[in-house]
Amino acid sequence: MNGPDSEGNSDKNGKINNPTFILIVLAAVAVIVMYVESMAFPSLPQIMTSFSLTAEDYALASWIVTIYLIVGAVAIPIFGKLGDIYGKKKMLVIAMTIYSIAVTCTGFSRELSDSIYVMIGFRAFQGLGMTMFPLAFSIIRDEFPRDKLAVAQGVISAMFGVGTAVGFVVGGYVTQKWGWEWTYHSVVPFAILLTVLVAWKIKESPVRLQVKIDFLGSALLGAALVTFLVGVTEARTRGWTDPLIDGLLVMAVVFILAFAWWQTKAKEPLVRPGLMMKRNIGLTTVVAFMIGFALFTANQTIVAIAGFNFGLDALETGLLMLPMSAATLILGPVSGLVVKKRGPKWPMVFGMVLTIVGFIMLYQYHGTQNEVIMGVLVMGAGSTFAMVSSINMIIISTPKKETGISTAMNMIVRTSGSVVGPALAAVIISQHSNFVPGVGAIPDDSAYHTIFMMSSIMMAIGVAVALLLKDHNHETAEVGE
Repeated sequence: MNGPDSEGNSDKNGKINNPTFILIVLAAVAVIVMYVESMAFPSLPQIMTSFSLTAEDYALASWIVTIYLIVGAVAIPIFGKLGDIYGKKKMLVIAMTIYSIAVTCTGFSRELSDSIYVMIGFRAFQGLGMTMFPLAFSIIRDEFPRDKLAVAQGVISAMFGVGTAVGFVVGGYVTQKWGWEWTYHSVVPFAILLTVLVAWKIKESPVRLQVKIDFLGSALLGAALVTFLVGVTEARTRGWTDPLIDGLLVMAVVFILAFAWWQTKAKEPLVRPGLMMKRNIGLTTVVAFMIGFALFTANQTIVAIAGFNFGLDALETGLLMLPMSAATLILGPVSGLVVKKRGPKWPMVFGMVLTIVGFIMLYQYHGTQNEVIMGVLVMGAGSTFAMVSSINMIIISTPKKETGISTAMNMIVRTSGSVVGPALAAVIISQHSNFVPGVGAIPDDSAYHTIFMMSSIMMAIGVAVALLLKDHNHETAEVGE
């Protein structure tokens, strides 16, 4: 099959998928998920108060954020493969249904139990919803004609910025006005509505990969991701030399090596090794780690500057971050158009270089809110080009029948980077803080200098890797090159 025409694919009953409708629905999904997740960390202090936790319990409370990423990282490749086998629309509906239930339960965690572990459990359940994104990107790949694919991906990427902006500003206001529970309550009706629309209106993609699930491979990959992410996350409080942390990281290496070995032996592997050996897919996956590492590290640091140095509350912090979200909203479709015309390689390089400029601005100037806003704006503009280009490079370089697992693996690696970076940033901040009487511990400039320089170096490595990519025009490239 060569792909859908501009009118979309038809199912066995002759009904037609409308690409514009699909794009609107999937864009809305991105908005509501990012709305919830952008408020997860800023609402932690209020959540801790609700469950009668003290500062000594901060490591426990932080699992409300961490568990979502860990479960999502484990579930992404499994759901991606299931989507390739049984249908991406079917698995998307399942993921959205799980997410809707989990969000509802999370909002009522305090009413259901006095234990924080109950809320952490619901957040783990909610992490399965991360699988919606690679499935959504794969559906767009199946349903959109080649000449419109990059723009569609750009629109979806822009909606991540919209959701984050709405979460920071609207979510910040909701949290301060009515409590953290309403961050979840307010999104439930929209989550249910979108689930119904996807189930009712979007027709199943005809693209299938008729194989069985590699359960052993899934277990090994899951074990590697869990031990790695738990080890990195806990290093924030235990330290990198703690025997438990070292043991977890060693186990992660053992599991990932076992997974790689098994993929060469399995009759129907979870990931076709040859797929990740393709130059553009493998290198873009490395770039994804660098992007996730640098951006999440910088974002967390900006939140620290807002709170520790400027004394801003959740809503004011959201307003400080708003320019980055606005840049993503405006430049998402623009970057898609550029990728469509020029191919994804050079827009990706340009985006990462521009992001480095933003990091350098923040390294040098972060003493006032206006200085931070300018740095954030440049960083947001660059990261938008980098993200849209990297996603498109993966999609147009992957055979259509394996798009689900390819985008899923890319998202796993980016998620891993987004956990590693902030964990290192937290250690740096804790080691470079001074106690101010009447105020508390305040990070000094050396902490911020170290973090922004580290982010710049990681993104520079990403630029070097991206320069090795094979360039091709988005409109003429052969899929799977």
